[in-house]
Amino acid sequence: MNVYFNTCTDAINHANKTKMYGVYYTNDTTSNTNIHVHECCEVFFCAAGGKNFLIDDRVYNVESGDVFIINQYEPHKITFDEDEVFERFILQVHPEFLYANSTEYTDLSRCFYMRSPEISNKLRLGSDGFSYFRNHFDMLKKTYPYGDDVIKNSIVLQMLSKINGEFTGSVKYEPSISAHSVVAKSVEFINSNLSEPLSLDMIAKNSYVSVNQLCRLFKSHLGTTVTKYIISRRITEAKKMLRKGVSVGETALSCGFFDYANFIRTFKNTVGVSPGKYVQTTYGD
Repeated sequence: MNVYFNTCTDAINHANKTKMYGVYYTNDTTSNTNIHVHECCEVFFCAAGGKNFLIDDRVYNVESGDVFIINQYEPHKITFDEDEVFERFILQVHPEFLYANSTEYTDLSRCFYMRSPEISNKLRLGSDGFSYFRNHFDMLKKTYPYGDDVIKNSIVLQMLSKINGEFTGSVKYEPSISAHSVVAKSVEFINSNLSEPLSLDMIAKNSYVSVNQLCRLFKSHLGTTVTKYIISRRITEAKKMLRKGVSVGETALSCGFFDYANFIRTFKNTVGVSPGKYVQTTYGD
């Protein structure tokens, strides 16, 4: 049973199709993805390199051995230096796999969903944790002559149990020391005003900088543009509302899209399907 894939998208598609999981490994430093969300929970293990990790409205320092836990509602993007080694393993887990393998004593979804707003996405596990995750990800690459699927399922369940065991639910988020205060202030302002009209000029004035300076700092520290960040956050909120049964029109207005056609177009360009199709194909019967 192959669980390793050449792209993160393939790993996600496999997890969604099978309602299980997929793994992506890379040390590529030539490509850089835009801020994104997907329908899986993600375990991101940094084996080497990394710079800043933007998750929702937070910016984390990235160090070798760090593990990040991200649910399907949290837009994220990692930045790195192209002239340094950046090695990472990414486990994409479908929520149904978590629920199907949880018991009354062990909730494997706990670390993904039982986090209050101030609790960190980052687990710092030290040298023992580094060896543990490196070995377990390597074991998933192998082909076992008998019980291959059972063995690999067991390896993933061990990893998820380890993560939930290490997750205390009390480690608070600490902003990246390398993240600029202007960026942090701008991100906070954007997230507090997603339902309102937002312009670069408005955001820049709130942070007491010029538009050019705002855009330069945002790109430098987060690796994306202000506009792309706003769109990603609004679409993430739209997906949450559509999940709850809110109408497409009401969702559009609540997420800051005052042009209905623009909302439909932007949602489809970002998610791949229209809002109506998203509800039908992802959460319909």
